[in-house]
Amino acid sequence: MKLKGLLVAGLVLIIVSIAAFSWQRYILRPQPTMCSYCQRPLRANLSVTAEINGKRAEVCCAHCAITEANQQHKPLRLISVRDYPTGDRIVPAQAWYVEGSRANACAHDAMQMNEMKGMQDLEFDRCSPGTFAFANRANAEVFVAQNGGSLLSFQELMREVHVP
Repeated sequence: MKLKGLLVAGLVLIIVSIAAFSWQRYILRPQPTMCSYCQRPLRANLSVTAEINGKRAEVCCAHCAITEANQQHKPLRLISVRDYPTGDRIVPAQAWYVEGSRANACAHDAMQMNEMKGMQDLEFDRCSPGTFAFANRANAEVFVAQNGGSLLSFQELMREVHVP
């Protein structure tokens, strides 16, 4: 009889442990704060949910996702992007994009240290030029007028993905 009580108590303890782990891992799901590819902070009005070769990730901007897909030689699917002025999630195919502007999408150091511990200019930045998404064309055109850059449709943006 004592053994039966111990088995029941052990089983209850296991079930409670599994439930607590599942609650924390699958119900609460803390939002990522860093880009899955470049490890820079995610900004609420620029982040993108992307999928490369079937693996979903939160990314700092669409350009970082495009660079990663090109480096991996794998297909890219943008699942959602954020409207730059509001931070609202929008459907990527319905958004307008600005690339090559003077606005800095991702914070980073412009200098790196070389093998001799001297400073050298950064020649490549996977996030540059940053890509800003807009829910409507008028807001994107105002942004271009103020910051420069090129206005792109979703189809034009996705032509930058070079999958063999």
